[in-house]
Amino acid sequence: MAVFCAASTQSARPLYSRPGDPSPDQKAAVEALLGSAIAGNEEISIRTLTTPSPPDWLKESWESAKRQGVDQLSLEDIAAEIAAARKARRERRSSDQ
Repeated sequence: MAVFCAASTQSARPLYSRPGDPSPDQKAAVEALLGSAIAGNEEISIRTLTTPSPPDWLKESWESAKRQGVDQLSLEDIAAEIAAARKARRERRSSDQ
């Protein structure tokens, strides 16, 4: 027998609990979300979670990137920029010696 339970993140106790077998539609919907079949002895629990806000330093970094236009760089562009910066650093270090 599967047990469905929906709970709030604000409390440990379930807001809604309905022991018993889910309807075929409910079972199919949950299995589609899970990507696997539900065993008869499994308990299904559904909770809502809030995503924490990013820290201020990260928001400022995103805003700075957007102002400079670098928020649109591809992964290849980013890798090329890193490689160029590393090469320049190596060349400076070798010329200092």
